[in-house]
Amino acid sequence: MEGCGMNCIKYLLGVFNAIFVILGVVIIATACVDMGMIKGFAAMESSAGHETDAVLIAVGVLIIIVAAFGCFGAWKESPKLLYIYVGCLIIIILLELSVGIAAAALRPQLEGTMKTQLRASFIKNKSTRDEDSAHREFWDRIQSNLECCGVSGPDDYSSPAPRLNPSFSCCPPDPQSEKAVELQRSECLNQNRYFTEGCEDKVLSTVHSAGLTVIVCGILFCVLEVAGIILALWLAHSIKNEGKSRETA
Repeated sequence: MEGCGMNCIKYLLGVFNAIFVILGVVIIATACVDMGMIKGFAAMESSAGHETDAVLIAVGVLIIIVAAFGCFGAWKESPKLLYIYVGCLIIIILLELSVGIAAAALRPQLEGTMKTQLRASFIKNKSTRDEDSAHREFWDRIQSNLECCGVSGPDDYSSPAPRLNPSFSCCPPDPQSEKAVELQRSECLNQNRYFTEGCEDKVLSTVHSAGLTVIVCGILFCVLEVAGIILALWLAHSIKNEGKSRETA
């Protein structure tokens, strides 16, 4: 256990820390995607919900730093450094659990805010004023990307006032068609070939999926962190035992 066994633990801890670095980057990337998705679906208004993603990004950076510190402690064979490393991992686990609980608690509030903002933005989307063009561009982008139409369906365009035909972004794309855009739009509207699903459910479903991805990444990382704590304590204990055996030899 003292020779090859301790070296094996060192190498295994090094592999775990390399995985920590990779997953730290994954957590940062996933939180950034979730934050960007919430912002992109926030209907041109400021929205809540960025706080937990911001904390996750900070946790991801901290994880990378702590992983590097753990590698240094294993290489130096220092029990003190390894104990500090274990303490940092415990703090990170507590932070991740806190963020997960906060995210679960705030998600219904965030979804409610997004519903309100989507509906308010859709009214401005129906406006012909120049200052509301950003909302029209927003809805054109959402409807094209998510293949949906209106808040709850294409009927939202016809009631209440102003009554409009669904936007051309509600029509399924036909890149192989050689017809002019206006003719394609006319045919789509006349034949009612536009998307029938509303955008509200699709937006919330997409944001919910992104949130689940963040939660799954957090759970996976917590499991690996617990394994890292066990390995670090095991290595520190082996280093101490080896030191004692050398003193008594």
